[in-house]
Amino acid sequence: MALQQLPFVNWIFWAALTAGSLLVVGVTEVLGGTTRGYRLFMAALLAVCAGILLVSELNLAPGTWADDTAGLRRPMVWLFAGLTAAYLVASLVRLPRSGLAIAAGSTGIFALAVLAAAGNTQSAPLFTAQLILASLALGAVTAAMLLGHWYLVTPKLSPAPLRRMMWLLLGSLGLQAVLFVVAVTAVSSGPLGGPIGWLTWLRLVAGILLPIGITVLALLASRAASLQASTGLLYIGLALVMAGSIAGASLAYLTGVPV
Repeated sequence: MALQQLPFVNWIFWAALTAGSLLVVGVTEVLGGTTRGYRLFMAALLAVCAGILLVSELNLAPGTWADDTAGLRRPMVWLFAGLTAAYLVASLVRLPRSGLAIAAGSTGIFALAVLAAAGNTQSAPLFTAQLILASLALGAVTAAMLLGHWYLVTPKLSPAPLRRMMWLLLGSLGLQAVLFVVAVTAVSSGPLGGPIGWLTWLRLVAGILLPIGITVLALLASRAASLQASTGLLYIGLALVMAGSIAGASLAYLTGVPV
């Protein structure tokens, strides 16, 4: 991978993590079942993540292959950061806020799609789909893992929000597995061989299949009175999904095949 492309992998990670989490938190708030403390914590955390994304965007070196999207991508990042900050303020002063979280998350997803459309992969639509699914997976596993801690201090809290997040995580990972197969069969089988072939298989096994298994176990464990086991499993799932997302974006730029 050219060194000039490495900052874009970092950019993708923070955009996907923040946008996906905002969407999950916003929709969960609409459906109900979480506490004010959890929502405030997530709003503050995601405002920090949006700030990191904005700094990453402003430090992208000019003269790269993605320059032709900067005119649209950069305003989207500014808007994304602004909406995320507004969501934090609205959360603090108890104003209507779920719509702000969903709008911010949607803006971040659009920014990811704009970057994917810049090219440098063999299938921009497939790369876009992978980035959207990675965003949903990162958002679901992050929001779920952190929500698990609230059950320790609020034992009567309904497990329904946590289970919805885990079902979203499971669905996102399942679709990622399908797109992986499409990428290495319909687009190119190149990533499966050569000196980095093992990285592609590691991306599939550690970044998609293992998290699927862990999510299934976490769902089964959520039937118990205590959700500590589910939360512990989601810690592992978070680490694997993060690693898989970074590996997927890196391999897309290394090989041109969005896996």
